[in-house]
Amino acid sequence: MPITFKQLKTLEDLNPCEGLQEAVWKFNRSDIIPPRFMLVLCKHGGFAMGAFDGDTMIGFVFGVPAIHYGQPSQHSHMLAVLPEYRNHNIGYKLKIAQREEALNRNIDLITWAFDPLQSKNAHLNINKLAVIACSYDINLYGEASSSKLHSGLGTDRLLAEWWLASDKVNTIIDGHTHDAVKKPPAKGMSINRTEYDEQGLLIPVEPDLSLTDDVLLLEIPDDIDKMKASNIESAHKWREFIQKAFLHYFNAGYYVNSLQVEREGNTRRACYVLECLTKPYKPMTYD
Repeated sequence: MPITFKQLKTLEDLNPCEGLQEAVWKFNRSDIIPPRFMLVLCKHGGFAMGAFDGDTMIGFVFGVPAIHYGQPSQHSHMLAVLPEYRNHNIGYKLKIAQREEALNRNIDLITWAFDPLQSKNAHLNINKLAVIACSYDINLYGEASSSKLHSGLGTDRLLAEWWLASDKVNTIIDGHTHDAVKKPPAKGMSINRTEYDEQGLLIPVEPDLSLTDDVLLLEIPDDIDKMKASNIESAHKWREFIQKAFLHYFNAGYYVNSLQVEREGNTRRACYVLECLTKPYKPMTYD
């Protein structure tokens, strides 16, 4: 049966979101957003869309009204897809529906927070949806999360900015290839020069904070969850060094424009591509 999508407007529509929050994030009850509160927000500028397999909700996206750069926007607080339905573009399609509704409301910016060490989620956000990022929050949700999915490393987050009507977003959403960096730049442009240990895990490296090149690469582990399970100390070092690098280079005027993903045999390597804002930031037209 094909997956269908439906905007969630009533309490009956929103009730399944409670169970999905438990199933996807393993939250404690105190961290689950009640459907009645979601309903209030949806009636006053928020938005929720569900994905269904038959009559069963298998995913949803939920956004709340917000203000950014002094203008009305939307903050996408939750995107959930049941594990057995992942890797089928369901999350992507929910975000596209959210974009269409926002544009219908004359909103041109949606933001959301994501863990910079989760490479697959970063690929969806940056390469498939064409968000940028230029701000970093330390422990956005506190030092610990009740979610087993996000436990153990604090809750540092990048803030995605999705400029819905920009040339970049229109080009990528239309299915064209993103003109990202295809090969690593010169060796000196790498913020962290990494290598693997005997277990095949990427060794965390202190970032070089002295670079001033127009384009920089910041590598992250391909699978931080696997690293947490096998070497939590190394995972903590990754969080520390990535935090240090982003805070420094964002403050120096850089932003994340893409995620470079390359394969070396059975190994997948992922690097954030940071570019320097050499002219005033114009989010609606900046490429």
